[in-house]
Amino acid sequence: MLTTKEQNTVEVNDTAKLEFYRLIGEGYKAMQDGRTSTIEEVREKIDQRRKERHV
Repeated sequence: MLTTKEQNTVEVNDTAKLEFYRLIGEGYKAMQDGRTSTIEEVREKIDQRRKERHV
């Protein structure tokens, strides 16, 4: 017998979805161009965008 774990759906607003997909596209383009970023650089970039959104 196979049991599965119940899945919970998470509601995400359209703005957050668009930002997520934009970031994925940006990362994909960077990979194609051979550009790399450290985890710290990515964290700083995300924090900066969050600050800009909440102002």
